[in-house]
Amino acid sequence: MDTSMYHAFAAVESRHWWFQGRRRIVAGLLRDHLDDRRPARPGGLNILDVGSGTGEMVEMLREFGTVTALDSSPHAIDYLRQRLPEGVSARHGSIPEDLPRDETFDLVTAFDVVEHLEDDLGALRAFRQVLPTGGRMALTVPAHQMLWSHHDVYAGHFRRYSRARLSDLVHRAGGFQVERLAHFNSLLFLPALAARTAGRWRRRVAPPVAEQVDPHLAVPAPLVNRFLLGVFSSEAHLLSHVDPPFGVSLVALCRAC
Repeated sequence: MDTSMYHAFAAVESRHWWFQGRRRIVAGLLRDHLDDRRPARPGGLNILDVGSGTGEMVEMLREFGTVTALDSSPHAIDYLRQRLPEGVSARHGSIPEDLPRDETFDLVTAFDVVEHLEDDLGALRAFRQVLPTGGRMALTVPAHQMLWSHHDVYAGHFRRYSRARLSDLVHRAGGFQVERLAHFNSLLFLPALAARTAGRWRRRVAPPVAEQVDPHLAVPAPLVNRFLLGVFSSEAHLLSHVDPPFGVSLVALCRAC
C-alpha cells in the first residue's frame, strides 16, 4: 500500500464514519463469538493483528486481550507506537513471511488486509500455523467485484471478494471451520454502487485527474459524518439477528480445527 495511505489513515480514522462504523460492527461480532475463548487470566486472549496499519482496530482489540501488531510498513508501526505506547507489541515485518511462528495465539485478525496480498491463500495458511485447535481467525474484506473503483487501485487491492470466493478461500486454506460469514455495510450498498458506477463513467468521459489523497478518505461535513456513522454502525445490532444478502464488505469468523 502506498505510504501516503498511512498518513491519510492516521489523520482521519478516529473521526471518519467508515473506520468508526467498522470498529463497532467488528467489536460486536467478536463479543458474540469469543465468550467461550476468553481465559480467566487477567491478560485475556493472546491476539495477533496482521496488517495493523496505524492502530485503529488494535485499539479496539485491547478490549479482548493482549495484542501483538504486525505491519509491513515502518511508517504504520511508527504511528501505532505513538498512538498506543503501552500494552501493544508492535512489529515491523512482511506478511505472511514474518508472522511469529514460534508463538501461538488465541485469535488472529486481518481487517481489510488479504485483498492487498497477491497470495491470499498462503496468508491464510500461515495464519492457521500460529493458531492452536480451537483458536479463532477474524477477517474483513471488500465485497463484490462490481464495486471495483479507483479507490481499490489507489489502495493497492488485488481483488474484491464474493461470499462464495471468500468461503472457498477459507476452505482451501485448510484447518478452519467457518462460524460466521456475512456481508456488512449493507444499508449503504446501493448508494455505494451508484457512486462507484458514476465514478467509472466519469473516468471514461473525462481525462483522469491526479489525486494526492483518495477522496474516499475525506471526512464529510460533521452532520453528514454523524448520519453515515449512525446508519453504518446500526448494523452492529442488525448482524446479531440477520444475514444480509449483500454489502460493501464481508466479515468471516473461523475456528481452527
